[in-house]
Amino acid sequence: MNLPGWKHVAASGLVVVFSSTAAHAASSDAIEARLRTLEAEIAKLRREARQAKEEAQQATQSAQRSAAKAEAAQSATPLMPPVFVAFRNGLFVESADKAYSFKIGGRMQFDGGGAAQPLNGWSGQAGVRQVRLEVEGKAAKYWFYKLQYDFAGSQYGTPFNAPVQGGIRDFYLGLQHPLLALPFTKEPAFIHIGSYFEPFSLEFTASSRFRDFIERAMAVEAIAPSRHLGAAIGAYGDNWTAKGGIFTTSFEDLNTNPAVGAPPLIGIPARAGWVSTGGGQYFDLTGRMTYAPIMTEHDLLHVGVSGRYHQPNSATGLSDDRVLRIGNRIRSEAYMLNQGLLGTPDLSCGSVALPGWTSAAAAHCVNNVQSFGVELSAAHGPFSLQAEYLGQQVNRNTTNIALARLAGAFAPGGASHYFSGFYLYGQWYLTGEERAAAYDVTNKLGANFNQITIKHPMSAGGFGALGVAVRYSALNLNSGPYSGSSLYNMLAYTTLIAPNPAAASYIGNAGVVGGRQQNVTLGLNWYPENGFHFQFNWVHVLQACAPFNDYALYASGVPARQGPYFNGAHPDLFEARAQVYW
Repeated sequence: MNLPGWKHVAASGLVVVFSSTAAHAASSDAIEARLRTLEAEIAKLRREARQAKEEAQQATQSAQRSAAKAEAAQSATPLMPPVFVAFRNGLFVESADKAYSFKIGGRMQFDGGGAAQPLNGWSGQAGVRQVRLEVEGKAAKYWFYKLQYDFAGSQYGTPFNAPVQGGIRDFYLGLQHPLLALPFTKEPAFIHIGSYFEPFSLEFTASSRFRDFIERAMAVEAIAPSRHLGAAIGAYGDNWTAKGGIFTTSFEDLNTNPAVGAPPLIGIPARAGWVSTGGGQYFDLTGRMTYAPIMTEHDLLHVGVSGRYHQPNSATGLSDDRVLRIGNRIRSEAYMLNQGLLGTPDLSCGSVALPGWTSAAAAHCVNNVQSFGVELSAAHGPFSLQAEYLGQQVNRNTTNIALARLAGAFAPGGASHYFSGFYLYGQWYLTGEERAAAYDVTNKLGANFNQITIKHPMSAGGFGALGVAVRYSALNLNSGPYSGSSLYNMLAYTTLIAPNPAAASYIGNAGVVGGRQQNVTLGLNWYPENGFHFQFNWVHVLQACAPFNDYALYASGVPARQGPYFNGAHPDLFEARAQVYW
């Protein structure tokens, strides 16, 4: 159809069609190029992902290897657990699991006083009674230990003021393991080995830091066994304790191993035939049981019983002086003033040489010694009471006594002698403190009292704890038909007025005369803070019947410790103590 412009339109359409095809081709090339670019980027991302994965795996493996090394190192050298440190009356360190603990403590005691009638002591004296340093603690959860040393030694309380063997006091280790558990105990039983107080007496096993009087009662000092080397087993429940063991030599003995040539010390002088003494070993079997039927924060009733069997073996009064020369360390309950009125002769007869013998023979006049004690303590609020009765039975060998006399030795007494004493005291805390709250049955030495809880210490604006106490005590070391002034008069007559050695020997051998004494003590206790204790004591001697043991000299030429015979003297002794402990 020949219309005007058709060819043009057609031509134009062809041109248009041709142009669209060319544009499509160009678009396809661009898309393809873009796809190639994207594929390259994806490939790069994949490579980076693989590389990151490999690096992560390597890091994980490295971390695992490091953790394994750290674990191996930790198992080889375990880290110590955190510890608790406190300055609680000393330096105290304890592990978080309470398996280990360590404490450094000590005490210092400064004493002084005077006597209105010094008799054979001092009219006035001041000095250091104790300067002790101690370490104690627990190891591996089940072991416990303690070491205590007194740098002041023991200047007072021994015959002639002789020091004891070094300053070692408590020195022990122990084990309290679940294998020792008993069905009726609060905690497992424990084994105790070393040097410590034998389980005997309430007052003797009490720490001097918390005692209500400066000095122990006379009967306790004379009969209780003090510290000895030994081994014991103990247990305790909610309100009871029990402990028993076997013991031997003490660091506090006058002479643990007498040297050759050392004469025995006796109360009445030795005659011809006395020779050097021998060994010093002996052994004790000792036990104590306590029970508190009433035991609350405000009220307490405590009862206890102690027993001791003593076998002297080769010991004499030189080595085993606490038992075989009973009472010779008593200082009228005021040791700083050194007034010693009591004491028996050597009941073992020492060592003697019989006529015609070429070597010395120990007399062994004592077979064994049996001691016992009963104790009572009660408290209600700020008021408390305490009492003990102690007795000692000495069983002797009459054949050996006769042999000692045959050798010319003075061997007083017969086959059996009994000595005894007691004390009773009460205390009132004017500031309201209560002793019942300080009662402790877990103490390894047996049931006793710890530091009271001070209601108003000076650091909190108060006055501290103030208490007053009164004690009556008595000790009788006479045993036999003649004692006191009657024995004195007969000995004076037969030895001075009408010398008759046979009569003197007969009268002197009729009994053992160690003397009698009764005291009353008024005391004041002040605890301004935990760790500080100030005490003031006034001792009035109600009766003093001292032995007639110094009318001549010992074989060594050393005067007897006891003074001349006293009867009717009533001295007053004043003593004060300032003490700090941590």
